[in-house]
Amino acid sequence: LKPFWLKLTAQPSGRKSLSCRWRAWGARGMAALVPDDVLNDDIPKVLVCGPPRSGKTSVLKVVFQKLSPHETLFLESTPKADILAINRNPLVRFKFIDAPGTTVWDENSDSSLFQRIGVIVIVLDAQEEKEPYQEAVAYAKKVIEAAMKVNNKITIDILIHKVDGDRFFHEDVKSEIQGAMHARLNEELRDTDMIPITFHCTSIYDHTVFEAVSKVVQKLLPQLNDLEQCLDALITSSRMDKAYLFDLFSKVYIASDPQPVDLQSYELCADMIDVVIDVSCIYSMNEDGGTSSFSSEGKASCIIHLKSGTLLYLREIDRSMVLVCILREENFDRQHLVDYNIQVFKDSLLEIFKVSQRSNSFVSGGP
Repeated sequence: LKPFWLKLTAQPSGRKSLSCRWRAWGARGMAALVPDDVLNDDIPKVLVCGPPRSGKTSVLKVVFQKLSPHETLFLESTPKADILAINRNPLVRFKFIDAPGTTVWDENSDSSLFQRIGVIVIVLDAQEEKEPYQEAVAYAKKVIEAAMKVNNKITIDILIHKVDGDRFFHEDVKSEIQGAMHARLNEELRDTDMIPITFHCTSIYDHTVFEAVSKVVQKLLPQLNDLEQCLDALITSSRMDKAYLFDLFSKVYIASDPQPVDLQSYELCADMIDVVIDVSCIYSMNEDGGTSSFSSEGKASCIIHLKSGTLLYLREIDRSMVLVCILREENFDRQHLVDYNIQVFKDSLLEIFKVSQRSNSFVSGGP
């Protein structure tokens, strides 16, 4: 060891009037449905879209609003653009724009929207009855072509969603569906330049949706390389196997060290956060006499020993962010040095916070 240096429910009188209203919105373009203050601010934005009943709203509510997966069965179709704003600290700061599934995308009417979007997430239903997913691929093609004509710097993430149930029990089935959609979409987009598209197989009933959203959020962070370098220095100096920087409330990991992410290790760390929050809510009390998940001084920590000889070590960074490390028990024999290294990492993270705040102030026209 060594130290290192918005919800509005439509009330249509009938199916015919509802479809007419949707067509009118589509004719105006999606940009007309998003408030100007949302489009014009400096907060990074993600556009989440997909065909009706594809599950895009369920993804956002399960990840960021703690809705139980079983309760998503009662969600109505998205009647209008819904804005989900996340603002915890200078790093975890972004907005998701949930578009109605019936939106008619057009590069002319939606140009002001596409110019201000960093990532487009297209949610496609893997349980679509009509194979080989012609309607889903056609929808994705329309969105991608419209967006790229306006802003070729947008990154595309496609969530092949609802890969749960007996049909998708084997990983080979998921890989086959992903490969089929990828091949068909490439064929449809063959007349355009090579477009980088990332595919994720997701389900709200396991951790796959959290990992996919984590990858999306990381694309919005200009500080991602700095965070990865700091985490790499931390695990190297502390003899750790893996380290994740988590948003506490959503279990989305903001960054990890450069080593490949193993879904099983991510699941362990995410489950640890759930355990710590549950225990803290039972036994912790704040000054007002109410429960508090973590201390106001940012000193909360937890250690979990696994039968495999691996150890999970959680340290609070601030009120909304935690560091979770995976290491062997024999490499934790000098905890004081590990704690010192983590403190140096926290100090470095605070410096990144300060730089981010100054950058945000400059972009916003502040002093």
